[in-house]
This record gives sequence, structure tokens and C-alpha cells, in this order.
Amino acid sequence: MTVAAICESIGDVNEHQPFEILGDEQCWELLGGEQFGRLAVSVAGRPDIYPVNFIIHNGVIVFRTAEGSKLASMAINAAVAFEVDGYNPDTNEAWSVVVHGQAKLVEHSPDEDELEHLPLFPWNLAPKNRLVKVEAFELSGRRFVAEGRRG
Repeated sequence: MTVAAICESIGDVNEHQPFEILGDEQCWELLGGEQFGRLAVSVAGRPDIYPVNFIIHNGVIVFRTAEGSKLASMAINAAVAFEVDGYNPDTNEAWSVVVHGQAKLVEHSPDEDELEHLPLFPWNLAPKNRLVKVEAFELSGRRFVAEGRRG
């Protein structure tokens, strides 16, 4: 069953359904409004999570990285998960989106020049000279009322 079909069968959040399943379009919209996410990788059976600044460009997640364990892990196993959360204090709604996809180092391709000029700025000053894109093959998302945050 597709996410859209599940969403149609569940509907909005109510007392019987504590969360709303988000469709692909809603997931991409939420991702596009954020700049910070978490990249999950697994190498030799050991999972790891890295915080990254990112941008959505033409339906692809793009981020910069340096040489090191994150880049090496993606070279060994390109299957990754990418997760972003959000919270709206005005509505007391929280959401979470998870993307499963393939990470690809962007080099020596027509995409490289275009991606180099994206407004993508790491939060720290360490050089991040490598561009990586994550092409999604599965999106899942949920939105819910953050009941525990009410005063």
C-alpha cells in the first residue's frame, strides 16, 4: 500500500488516530522548509548518525561534507536514511520525515557546477569541499499534536 493510500484510509489526527500519515508531497514541502537534518549510515553492521546542513534541489537532498568517516561510509554502503523533525509552537504540532535513498558523491558531472552554486552553508568553518546528493526511493512522514509540551 502506498503512503498516499494509507493517508486516505487514516485521515486526519483524532482521538482514535494519534498521528497523521503524510504523503510524499507533504514530506517534500516540510523538508524544503528546513536546513538541518540527520544522515544515518551503516557500515559493517554498525549504524551511525551525522548532523548535516542540507538543501532540497530538484527533488534531491544535497549537502556538503569533508573527507572522513561520513564520506567513507557512504562509499562502502550508499544506502542511507535521512531524517528531519519540526515543531510549530503556535499549533503545538510536531512532525517527522524519514527519507530512504542512495547517497552519491557529486563529482565530474554536469550537476556539479549547478550544485556548487546553491545557497548551502555549513554551520561550522571546517572545509566541506565534497558535495553529496541523496536520491530518495522512499519517503515517510508523520504529523501529530505534541501533547507532552502543553502547559
